[in-house]
Amino acid sequence: MNTEKSLIIINNEASLLLLLQEYLERFGLTVFTYESIPDLESEMREKRPCAILLDVLMPHVSGIDILKQIKMINQKIPVIMMTGSADDEKRIESLRNGAYAVLTKPFSSMEELYQTINNAMNHYIESLKTEELSIEVEERYRREKMNLLELDFLKSLQHMIGEAENPDTVLKNASMLLKSVLDFEYFGALLLQQDEANIRVYPTLKDNREFLESIASGLLKKLPYFKRDQKQQVVLQGAVEEICFTDNRHKASMVFDLSTANQVYGYAGLFRDTSFDAEEELVFGRFSSHIALALEKIRLFNEIKTLSIHDGMTGVFNHIYVVEEVNSEIERAKRYGGTFSLILLDLDNFKEINDSYGHLAGDFVLKSVAQLIEKTLRTIDIIGRYGGEEFIIIFPQTDLEKARIAGERLRQAVETATFLYEDKMIHLTISLGVTTYEEEKNTRSLIKTADDNLYRAKKGGKNRICYEQ
Repeated sequence: MNTEKSLIIINNEASLLLLLQEYLERFGLTVFTYESIPDLESEMREKRPCAILLDVLMPHVSGIDILKQIKMINQKIPVIMMTGSADDEKRIESLRNGAYAVLTKPFSSMEELYQTINNAMNHYIESLKTEELSIEVEERYRREKMNLLELDFLKSLQHMIGEAENPDTVLKNASMLLKSVLDFEYFGALLLQQDEANIRVYPTLKDNREFLESIASGLLKKLPYFKRDQKQQVVLQGAVEEICFTDNRHKASMVFDLSTANQVYGYAGLFRDTSFDAEEELVFGRFSSHIALALEKIRLFNEIKTLSIHDGMTGVFNHIYVVEEVNSEIERAKRYGGTFSLILLDLDNFKEINDSYGHLAGDFVLKSVAQLIEKTLRTIDIIGRYGGEEFIIIFPQTDLEKARIAGERLRQAVETATFLYEDKMIHLTISLGVTTYEEEKNTRSLIKTADDNLYRAKKGGKNRICYEQ
């Protein structure tokens, strides 16, 4: 499969096209630019792009109509829209029609632009690899004349992917499906999740600790860093526990990797009292490949879902998502009563940081402030990047006074923090506008009140919080 990263850019500004082409080609991308709409089907077939960068506003034609044409030609290709307009309706319409992301011109950071494009390309290439691997698996199994039970298992597993977004559900259902094909007593799976080994056993073993440790040991032995003479701390049946090594005397087992061409997701094993034969091992090995493909598709889906609602620069929620959350909080307050509060905050004199230390330092400060705010908030509070150096925070079930206290805590945390970029110690402050939901307010008026209070805080000398209604 050709994995060359090529990009099509469609924009009627010749100077912008030249700037983007020169910048992106530094990273090894192959860039094709168009000032007018080309024969999309022909160019996409010939150039085989991994992503398309498209302006929302094109002469004589809507960029959203072009987006729809592209999606009719290739539904999977990521299309990144760019716009100089502040019209949220166009942004939302773009996302509804399948846009991967919507970027604002002029771009706040060329590096952020590249990262967005590169992430889109990586996910697209990954999906092509997964699709290609699926085709290879299906062809290999066709040659081996898979029996009807195996085909039913594969169909059921694919159906699960559409219904479940977490691996545990797939593993639990896969264990039940395997029962119709193979004879075993327990199905065990070890998933590698960040630095944790997460072990599940089906049906759940509660009363027989010895059997449970025996099965867990059989899975742990597959780990390259497993040590027989030490206890292993794992997430077992959802709880963190230490497992003592056993020689697995009580159960015969067969354990296979849950891996694709790109990643090892963990290990799966079947356990019973009598030994497994070569034919059973062959069948379970094939089924483990199916399970691994299902896990990979869930991972890709969750990655894309996460990217679609998070700001690429800071990692907090993006503008569209957090405004929708304000809508949701209003509807919740209308239905169940209660209230919630909102803070709009802005980094004071942020331009001076960019001018004094450079835009990379400014990007670093934005990320660092976002992380500091997240650490200071409660887990139920919601933070999003509203735009530029502005952040919006939703405080569920919080009145004005409590929101003011929380805002003051944020202000002090930023004021006393030191942001070390390379050898530079950067200090800054924030200004905050606070408001609380009342029955007559809608999303627009609520945010406007917070914005008005933020303006008063700025006008009053910055590094302060205003909360007049």
